Amino acid sequence: MKRISLILIVLVVFVFTVSADEWLNFNDRGESAPIYDVSNSTSSLVEFELEIPGMESEEIDKFNRVYIPEHTKLDSIGFPEVPVVTNLIVFPKKVKYI
Repeated sequence: MKRISLILIVLVVFVFTVSADEWLNFNDRGESAPIYDVSNSTSSLVEFELEIPGMESEEIDKFNRVYIPEHTKLDSIGFPEVPVVTNLIVFPKKVKYI
């Protein structure tokens, strides 16, 4: 019984190791969330930089599915599942001086 339990545990660990997602690194920051940096903001303009340090890759059948953790993807039927990074940017109200 102990031998069967040990074999099952080793098998389960092996399956999870083989099917684990792989991080595709785009820079040297390692695994991290996308980074937003507002460089200029006025009443009519917001300039910002977005840095995506990498994506997760999951092998499914004969292809890889990429995604960004904690972000959504385009998932319309018949189209590729493309990762999407969104961030709400609020423009300040324009004040009228009388």
